[in-house]
Amino acid sequence: MPAQLRQPFVRFPVRHLVITLVSMLLVLEIHAAEVDQFTIPPGQPAQLPDSAPVLEAEVNRLLAQAVEQANDRFLVHHAKQDPRWLQPRCDEPRLYTALTRALARSVVGQLETFAEESPHITRRRVTLAESIYRDFFWQASPSLVLSERMAAVIKVGGVEMGTDKLGHFFTEGYSYFEATEHLSETVESGLLFGEWSESVYFGAQTTGVFSFADLAANFHGLRFWNRILAKQPDPLGAAAVSPYIQCRQARWQLVQTFRWDDYVDNGWSEAVNCPVLGSEELLQRIRAHGITCRTDQLPKAKYGQWQPRLLNLYGHRVLPDYLQPEIILERRMVQDDVDVSPATLDYIGDLRVRLAEWRRVSAAALQRVVPH
Repeated sequence: MPAQLRQPFVRFPVRHLVITLVSMLLVLEIHAAEVDQFTIPPGQPAQLPDSAPVLEAEVNRLLAQAVEQANDRFLVHHAKQDPRWLQPRCDEPRLYTALTRALARSVVGQLETFAEESPHITRRRVTLAESIYRDFFWQASPSLVLSERMAAVIKVGGVEMGTDKLGHFFTEGYSYFEATEHLSETVESGLLFGEWSESVYFGAQTTGVFSFADLAANFHGLRFWNRILAKQPDPLGAAAVSPYIQCRQARWQLVQTFRWDDYVDNGWSEAVNCPVLGSEELLQRIRAHGITCRTDQLPKAKYGQWQPRLLNLYGHRVLPDYLQPEIILERRMVQDDVDVSPATLDYIGDLRVRLAEWRRVSAAALQRVVPH
């Protein structure tokens, strides 16, 4: 272990801890939501009707709207000429811009908001105070405890999931698509991007929860964005898929209907594909509620080589070392996805270890004040 990791915690500047926590909150307090698929509060529906038809209709409406916008004429201004209208001829960047505006909004995605608000969708709502996360403390789960943002539970394609998974599918799926250069490069770059996101600002360091179900939704989002024009093979190695959109007579045309059955499985459920926790203390606070992951329902055979990266076969446990931020960042360096100095890697590792120690001490102090 490097000497700097063995230094007493008290020597670590407190301002770094404050800056780290505040930065996490400012960057993604709204992004970081968790979902509880184990608790059914009084008055909330135990059985949920399937919302796939409603959500499919909305996705197909937004796809058609984006295609129409991508085909729209646009006004061009020239210094020495009158403005004139031009007709785009299957402009790919223009198409993806229209699609991401329609489907992949940052912060909270369009479909996630729709699922949270539509009167045509039945949801189960679990507040933080009712949830399995109710005993979390702010030092270990700042964005969750301070915002109290919990995603509702819905059913899609026969699978119960959090509404946040819809945002992961479209928005983070597009991030994977970009990270892999529209799948012209290896899928590994996308997977590492997702693991980094979950280990830092979408999960372990902000909510204390690293979600494998989020990673599964992200991965299927990559498959969706690849299928827009279907220029690359499907990452799951499925038979050749037809594109949703084709160029015909110099105009984009929507030629396939979106269906959730092409993507959704039990890997999206946090009661089956359970998350791992940022510390032993948080793990014990989860286990105190007597919940058990239904890992026997994981679609193991479907994922092939990607199974270890997307499915948690072991249920609730502490975040393993290989998913710690500095380890993932080092693996991203090997992929040439980021350019980080060894000194920066050491600093990130040092920061994480010291922050974890501060959280451990805080939990112990809290335990003495408010025993469980």
